[in-house]
Amino acid sequence: MLFLSSLRLRLLTLILVPLLAVSAGAMTWQYRQSAQSAQIVFEQKLSIMALAIFRDLLATEGENLSPVTRALFEEASGDRFFYHVKGPDGSFVTGYSSPPRRPPEVVLAVKQPVFFPSTHRGKPVQVVQLLERAEIDGLGGDVIVSVWQDLEQRSQFTARLVVQGMVIVGLLVLTASLVVVFGIRIGLRPLESLERAILRRTGTELGPIRRQVPVEVRQIVERLNALFAEVTAAQDEKDRFISNAAHQLRNPIAGIQSLAEVTQDARTLAEARQRNGELIEASRQLAHLTEQLLSYERLHNVGARLEPLHLDGFLEDVARGVADRILGAGLDFAFEPQSGDAGIMADRVLLEQALVNIIDNALRHGGPAMTTIQVSSRADRDSLLVRITNDGNPIPNEMRDRLFERFEQGERPAAGGAGLGLAIVSEICAMHGGSVAVDDAATGFMIRLPAARSDV
Repeated sequence: MLFLSSLRLRLLTLILVPLLAVSAGAMTWQYRQSAQSAQIVFEQKLSIMALAIFRDLLATEGENLSPVTRALFEEASGDRFFYHVKGPDGSFVTGYSSPPRRPPEVVLAVKQPVFFPSTHRGKPVQVVQLLERAEIDGLGGDVIVSVWQDLEQRSQFTARLVVQGMVIVGLLVLTASLVVVFGIRIGLRPLESLERAILRRTGTELGPIRRQVPVEVRQIVERLNALFAEVTAAQDEKDRFISNAAHQLRNPIAGIQSLAEVTQDARTLAEARQRNGELIEASRQLAHLTEQLLSYERLHNVGARLEPLHLDGFLEDVARGVADRILGAGLDFAFEPQSGDAGIMADRVLLEQALVNIIDNALRHGGPAMTTIQVSSRADRDSLLVRITNDGNPIPNEMRDRLFERFEQGERPAAGGAGLGLAIVSEICAMHGGSVAVDDAATGFMIRLPAARSDV
């Protein structure tokens, strides 16, 4: 969890762990190279000494080593080299007695140094043997020169090389680690500055972040600024909505309060009943207004649950639900479905609410000259059109751009209206990927919805 919660720790881990892994590999390689180098160096020394001893034997006929050879041995004496020379007759010529035994699988060849591990006085040693043909003291034959060295010296030499390599690698890792630590600390300063800028934002102050930021987080800042702008706009819209809603509710509530007081002061039962009827009607209008306010606000908190619907079948169900209301108002009701088998993806409840709101708007604003309300549908390329028209008062041109705004009630506000019905229709159509507009004759509205990909 700490690895996931700390960006600094995450960067340090992602950088230092591979670095340490590479360093460990480098140290292992350094050890192998050091061991190999030590072996090569000491085998070369053993070969040179064996050859030098043999040449001296030929020059002195087995008497003594030359000063050069002695100097070579003195130089290497600290490394504890030993030698032994066996004459043509198998006798001891010079050097140390009892040379290390050669394994049976190791075969000597003339003028070819042969190396093999063995033991001498209970300690492991590295041995080189050189077979040469020569004549010593009048005897001719094979001369074997053996030179060996205690492996402890070679191990110490290898250890020194390894330590030197590890010190160099360690210094490099330490330097790289310090560079990484301070580099990450310096590199994360822009993020710390961005964090401080974000912490200064409050619920009431969500201004955009304008400071320079690294390219890697620029899209995050841009998205944050966009979210800040959306939240600010939503807060402003909610504040306006609450203010307008309070204004819309104030008058009906005051009216109900006045009617209640007047009803209480009625002198006769008939007058009391009349005023009580007015109070009931005012209460209904207030309930309708409250329901519209809640419906509009609810649209911003819930999403549309789309399902495949057969458009004409759906319109027929809606028509049955509103027919009694339209006919009860003394109007004719015409239903003309013409979209065939076309289907849509829609939320049945929300779309029905949009259609009912348009019909309710016609009943409220159609005027006394209105005699008919008509609902029809038809297909138009990749869209389906639903028209709800009437023969009542036409919609003024200057009102068309403002009809779908919240709390817009036109030139003749209807009793009990809040100016939210058409705003709700517009919101619902947008949630379905469609739109609503005043029809060409300005006597109704036309809803355009995208057709489903397959028939329903």
